[in-house]
Amino acid sequence: MNAQCDAQDDGILVNWIEVDSNVQPATRTPTGRSSCMYPGEPPAPPIEGAEAPEETPIVITLEEFQKQPVLAATIVSQPSNFGLRNAHSNIYAQAQEQEFTFEFEDAAIVLKARPVSYRWNYGDGTSATTTTPGGPVDGTAFDTPTPTSHQYAQTGDFDLTLTTFFAGDYSVDGGPFQPVAGEAAVVSEPHLMSIWRTRGHNVSENCIENPRGIGCEAPTR
Repeated sequence: MNAQCDAQDDGILVNWIEVDSNVQPATRTPTGRSSCMYPGEPPAPPIEGAEAPEETPIVITLEEFQKQPVLAATIVSQPSNFGLRNAHSNIYAQAQEQEFTFEFEDAAIVLKARPVSYRWNYGDGTSATTTTPGGPVDGTAFDTPTPTSHQYAQTGDFDLTLTTFFAGDYSVDGGPFQPVAGEAAVVSEPHLMSIWRTRGHNVSENCIENPRGIGCEAPTR
């Protein structure tokens, strides 16, 4: 069939469809009309009477989405910035849905961003991806497993980093919302985790009686 498009080399026959985006999901209806497309040129719509060619729809791309000032998630650890070796450290993200309005190609755009997943890099050579931001737990949270907790195998200071992925939906000139193809990646400020170890001993005296006794000296890692 492409042999019909022989005005230039590598011509391709294009069959036209009509898309109605005023309904959700959008409908696609074949028009029965066709035209030719050539390399480096957009397909010319078939001429039918005195019809004017339709305007090219405005599309907000992932690149345009990532230009918006999407606020990064805040990293929270419980207790703050502290954990014990081999115990579950509860770490979670505080992220929010956001909305932006701007002009694009002479059209008024409303863009909504919502967090959908979280990629954690714990600073100890391990990482994980979750679809939940996690949240606080009751008490001190020492060694309490949560969907976003992490166990550090070594003591030390670790810079934990987080990348939050946002999905976007946009509206053009007050029209229906439609999804952006792809997700915007937003990196948070690093969060310091200081991991310590514990030792257990049975003692029969206190630090007043024996200032150099077990547990009376300053803690060490």
